[in-house]
Amino acid sequence: MSAPEAIAEYWKRRRGFILAAIGSAIGLGNIWRFSYLCYKDGGGAFLVPYFIALMIVGVPLIILEFVLGNYFRGSPPKVFGAIRRGLEIFGWFAVLDQFVIGTYYAVVLAWCMVYIGFSATVAWGTVQGVKSLFIYLLYKAPWITLIGLVITWLITWYTLFRGVAGGIERACTFAIPALWVLSAILVVRGVTLPHHNVGLNFYLTPDWSKLSSGTVWIDAFGQILFTLSLMAAPLVIYAAYMPPGSELPNSAWITAFANCGYSFFFGFATWGIIGYLMGLYHVNNPAALKVPLGGGGLAFMTIPAAVTLLPGAPVTTAIFGTLFFIILWLAGYTSLLSIVEPIYGAIRDKFLVSRRVGVSIVCGLLFAFGLIFVFDPDLLDPVDFIAGSTNLVWIVMLEAIIAGYMYSLEKLRAYVNPYAELKLGRWFDVLVRYVSPVALACVLGYGLYSVSAIKPVSVMVLVIITICAVILSGTRWRRAPPAPPEEVSSG
Repeated sequence: MSAPEAIAEYWKRRRGFILAAIGSAIGLGNIWRFSYLCYKDGGGAFLVPYFIALMIVGVPLIILEFVLGNYFRGSPPKVFGAIRRGLEIFGWFAVLDQFVIGTYYAVVLAWCMVYIGFSATVAWGTVQGVKSLFIYLLYKAPWITLIGLVITWLITWYTLFRGVAGGIERACTFAIPALWVLSAILVVRGVTLPHHNVGLNFYLTPDWSKLSSGTVWIDAFGQILFTLSLMAAPLVIYAAYMPPGSELPNSAWITAFANCGYSFFFGFATWGIIGYLMGLYHVNNPAALKVPLGGGGLAFMTIPAAVTLLPGAPVTTAIFGTLFFIILWLAGYTSLLSIVEPIYGAIRDKFLVSRRVGVSIVCGLLFAFGLIFVFDPDLLDPVDFIAGSTNLVWIVMLEAIIAGYMYSLEKLRAYVNPYAELKLGRWFDVLVRYVSPVALACVLGYGLYSVSAIKPVSVMVLVIITICAVILSGTRWRRAPPAPPEEVSSG
């Protein structure tokens, strides 16, 4: 069974595709969320639901997104429009959600960029100055963030402007190995600090009683979804750039385990440093430190405070603080590439826009809308709640339902299996059609139930995305619209 249509750009090597997919998956959450969830949800015991979520939801859905993108040869609107005409709107919803995420994700990267300079000069001075500096950056000196945002977008624009093989593949071929090497240096420093074992005990010691809590399982499945970049967009478009007849299932396994392995690996650096802080302040529980143990607070307050107290400061503070924020920026940068590329791919497919023009327009718009978060950072959390959390769950849930019930998983397996190192069997159909939708429905339901109140900003973002998706899906294709499933499958 042949792919329906050729595409203009391809990865130069399969290795480049896998590194780009890993770069899409490894992001800020791997560094500041996974290790915190381990601590909160039972230490080593959390790895049980996490591994189960990886196997029954994460890997099958990565495979599905790879196969959909490679088979239908294009962006999400083209893919879902080819499955059924009316489903094009779903593809646009996925793309527009990526657009919203890109506006504020780049601002967080701008903070990381600024903190590379802050760390090199130990700009916060003392532990007491760490929080004051972060508040100053957010609310008193947005122009500093603006500088970091300009640099971040110039680098991102240039990378995407250079194309798939010459830009994204080349960048990820350098950035992902560099990310692992630099992280290894920080891990070694973390596990050689005095009292590191105290922090690692909280990170790894199993508390099996936690597994009886539904929250732990929801956290595990939610983390797998977010950390693997399952968004019905980045991995779909990346797989579209693989030639027909490419190996896909094993590439998905490699991507999944490399991403999750990195999360676990970097946790040794985080908790080694937190253990060092616990020893310095003579506390028996990390909560007694009264510092953030996850999220942006860990990155911009806890880690700077900890490296300020390292032996050999201020030289060691400058070295390891700078190293940490370079790691954070690299992880976010490779993810940002995968956020922007499907947006460009969608307008290319529908409006026949060249890469040079399309990438420039998309990056320019993302930069312009990102200024909202530069000058009002308090909007970031409510916008992320809808775009970066809630929408992603139901989008991927519907993706599994569409593939499982509105198209033929058997045809997709027949397409990919002749070239697969690891064949897809009926187990794939069961996981995509039944297990994944149910698991994601539980994650979505529990997430909405746990929210005390949804802010008006979140609702407004959802309404705007919906209106834009309706308009774009109703706009005429500059080329022939995606073929219906009967025509595609007969090709």
